Amino acid sequence: MPSRNRAVWLLLACLAAYPAAAQETVRLPGGITLAADADGALQFGNARLRLRFDGAGRWTALEDAGGLRLAAPAEAAVDVRADSLWLGEAFGLRYDGHTLRLDPYDGSATLVLRYRTGPEGRFTLASAYRLLPDSAALWRTASVQHDAAGGAVRLEGFRFRLGGAQPGPAGANVVNAPGPWFPNTYLRPDAPVEALAERPLALHSAPDAGFGFAAVTDTASGRTLAVWMNTAGETNYHARLRARGSAAAFEADNHRYYRLPAAVAAPSDTFRVAVTPSLEASLAAYRASVGASLPLAPATPAWVREMVLLEVYPAYYPGGFREIAARLPGYREAGFNTIYLMPHWLGGYSPIDLFAVDPAYGSEADLQHLVGEAHRLGMRVLFDMVIHGFNERSPVVAAHPELFIRGADGAPVRHPTWRSISTDWAAPTYHAYMARLVAHDAATYGIDGYRVDAAAYKGPNWDPGSPHAAYRSGAASPALMRTMRTELRRRNPEAVLLSEVFGPVFLAADNLGHDNQTEAAQQFLELLAEGKVTAADYRKHLERVRALLPEGANRVYFARNHDTSWFYHFNGYTPAFRALDALHAFVGIPEVFAGDPKNPPHPEADVLAFYRRLFAFRQAHPEFAHGALRFLPSDCPNVVSLMRSGPRADVLAVVSLSDKPETVRLLPEGGAPLRLVDVLTGAPAPVSGRRVQVQPYQILAGARARP
Repeated sequence: MPSRNRAVWLLLACLAAYPAAAQETVRLPGGITLAADADGALQFGNARLRLRFDGAGRWTALEDAGGLRLAAPAEAAVDVRADSLWLGEAFGLRYDGHTLRLDPYDGSATLVLRYRTGPEGRFTLASAYRLLPDSAALWRTASVQHDAAGGAVRLEGFRFRLGGAQPGPAGANVVNAPGPWFPNTYLRPDAPVEALAERPLALHSAPDAGFGFAAVTDTASGRTLAVWMNTAGETNYHARLRARGSAAAFEADNHRYYRLPAAVAAPSDTFRVAVTPSLEASLAAYRASVGASLPLAPATPAWVREMVLLEVYPAYYPGGFREIAARLPGYREAGFNTIYLMPHWLGGYSPIDLFAVDPAYGSEADLQHLVGEAHRLGMRVLFDMVIHGFNERSPVVAAHPELFIRGADGAPVRHPTWRSISTDWAAPTYHAYMARLVAHDAATYGIDGYRVDAAAYKGPNWDPGSPHAAYRSGAASPALMRTMRTELRRRNPEAVLLSEVFGPVFLAADNLGHDNQTEAAQQFLELLAEGKVTAADYRKHLERVRALLPEGANRVYFARNHDTSWFYHFNGYTPAFRALDALHAFVGIPEVFAGDPKNPPHPEADVLAFYRRLFAFRQAHPEFAHGALRFLPSDCPNVVSLMRSGPRADVLAVVSLSDKPETVRLLPEGGAPLRLVDVLTGAPAPVSGRRVQVQPYQILAGARARP
């Protein structure tokens, strides 16, 4: 160990030997300091951040060098849940001292405060605060240990709180929480903090169903405080934010479930706090964090970016597989190059036998013919795949009990949402079962991959006989999908997995993921018609979601899928709907639903003609699939302009979601003008200087060669 580090460790040893009241300021390498006053209050900080704790170990404030100050949370800054109780809330936290640790490799210092809690104070809760030299970032973690005799307790996770963040003066702060656009969690971009007073926001489970990222920004300076958790994708957390006057308060529940024996310490995941000069810098910090812990799945084939996806459900075709096969030439001529086939097996989304073709749709030979015809036309085929469980009537439940989660009473457990008999995603036997299914589908049908359904985290496994941590059974779907991908690639090196679920964890296992979910686009169009949102809001949604994901992440966008009518409603292929789907085609990988006879209309006739022209234009300009994306400033809130740049050309798209004619600025000053045409008619758009006239719901695009 270098002599400097030896000296530091000696200093820390001396520090631990003195009572807190007698300590003076300790200065560590990199400018990190710890000071204690005569009452035991602590100040811990570096040149950028300073934390304050009172003599009872309560976190009272966080300050940064620019004057930002966070008030203490109204409740304890950290808590732990065991056997269905939040221990700090139920029994209080009794301060039991602190220690300081230094990491000799990165120069960080960690202040650890200890508390006794639980009945008779039998639990030790440690709350850790880590700082790097000259960094405005804080890492918070916790751990818990119990000393009760007897059996294990159920550890049900940790809660972190951050209270009263107000980077700017009252009334000048806005909050953002990019993620899936759903009615019950929608927060308009750059919403005033005060809006949370009437509607506190609970974010989606992260990092599976959402990002868990939230930020508060001073509109004048841009200075931003952002929070998120890093679970490395192993388990999930739920974040919440609410207003405290003009300040934003944050909270996150980390679902690290364990059957915790006595005298064993269980850790939390890391709660991140970052103070940055702008929201964009905070988004970049999150992206770097995700990129380090959840790098993108390797070896994604180039054809993925050029995918144009058609979703078809055999149940909606009276002639089953044969009718779908007969329609493929028309679908191919409309520009679709990939078919996503919804469940074809017995039981569908409530599986009975994943190896058996449902005879209502045809035979195994008919399905082979469908896939073969698609390949003959130059189309690829993805099968749907349900991994969350089996129907209770499935013979698999009785024949293979080792595949399923069982409760403390030994009985099979049902999925918390779909009520299927829940499969154990961490069980090696289930991995082997799914590998056999993948090998069967690849050998029998020659498929090009799967769209994986309902892989979101589904809670703990409290079976005392389980060999793995309680959280793993319901959180190991990414590991299962890596097993499936490996088996697929043995037979088809260019096969892919598409995740139905939104969050970044799945892009570490799958090659592409859905961005919009269920009713998102339909709800946006309804709010747009009511004047409650603008196209600029949707642009910010797209832009910020992409900014949170690692570079190169592949996203699939749709304005309607099968769930839209099942769980919401569909208002038809209106001009606004078509314009939105055009925007999707220019931003990412487009997906279209072939229709639902119970919830018409179908995308036939003139609608297919619309998609034919849209996708032909996209194919003629490959930069829309492969080019670097940049959204352009717009002086019209309901017109979205974007540019995608490749090595040989730049392409520009201008999409109107306005119900009236608009005149918009084409490019920022300094950019060369482009010739734009109407994508659907080929007619040139009237351009005057740097401005273009756009008709209601018109779709314009053009290209220029790069020098």
